[in-house]
Amino acid sequence: MHPEPSALLEAAHTIVAEQIARLRALHTSAQQHLARLEAEVRRSERQLDEVLIQARFASERGQVSATTLAERQRRLRVAHEALTREYEQMRRALRQLDQLVRQIDMSSATLGGGGDGETSDPWVQALRSQVIMGREEERARLAREVHDGPAQVLANALMGLERCHTLLAERRLDRLEEMLGQLSENAREGLREVRGFIADLRPGKLEEQGLGNAIRDYVQRYHDTVNVPVSLDLDPLPRLPAEAEIVLYRIVQESLQNARKHAPGAPVHIVLTRRDERVVLLIRDEGPGFDLREVARRAGRESWGLTSMRERAELIGASFVVTTRPGHGTEVAVSLPLRGATTPSRPL
Repeated sequence: MHPEPSALLEAAHTIVAEQIARLRALHTSAQQHLARLEAEVRRSERQLDEVLIQARFASERGQVSATTLAERQRRLRVAHEALTREYEQMRRALRQLDQLVRQIDMSSATLGGGGDGETSDPWVQALRSQVIMGREEERARLAREVHDGPAQVLANALMGLERCHTLLAERRLDRLEEMLGQLSENAREGLREVRGFIADLRPGKLEEQGLGNAIRDYVQRYHDTVNVPVSLDLDPLPRLPAEAEIVLYRIVQESLQNARKHAPGAPVHIVLTRRDERVVLLIRDEGPGFDLREVARRAGRESWGLTSMRERAELIGASFVVTTRPGHGTEVAVSLPLRGATTPSRPL
């Protein structure tokens, strides 16, 4: 005699519940390990920064400890890089585990029939989780950029101020004036970087003047920073929904940063145009290109940067395609339906 359908579903639900409980325990353990690794990475960064300042100071003053400090700096850097690699590997594994847990959660909710409220919809829950993970990734990226940019400027300024105190005590006023000039220039550079971060986080021109002007502004700042030729071909377009303009802007940002990292010095071409009833964004660099399948094979999927752009595009109903191969550059193409948008009230 066959079991009743309700009994089958109840048994299936029990199996899923048992497995997801084990996965959640594994997820919690992985989160705790990642938190410990993150604390160790930060501690390693602080130690490396402190030794870097000490080594530069000792080298400038010709102290015998400079050689010892330089060797200690080398050892700390090797250890820090190993910790960072382990942290990144663990972070990728945790992200994949999180996706698995969410997928099983969705299946479990569907199996159980769900609830009446919006919060019981497994797809709504998955979307919210995706937004949270995206925010965490953005915060981690910003933390890395602040550490590599303004934090280093402040560390160098601190070392310079300590040097100024020494020069003042020794009455070496000519050298003191030169050092103060260097500190002023470093402070101005740090201020420019901070203003750049603020502009990247909330591009005011995007809301006020439209997507095209925001892209022009960002490309100008990008060119001023890396001195790489970037051509722009921007057609007059209707104003798009705010979320669509934000996504397209972020894809331009991410693509240029990828080009800066993987195709340094290579020209970049950006096209924003209207084709029939679609808005098309193309970003192409003339760099070395890469084997997309090989990258996906090594990482287990696409790189996180490409995945993030693809997910952003899909959230606004756009298609996202990356075309690349070794020796032939890389092109990112995004196509978004206009959905009845009218002619522009003002050009982008």
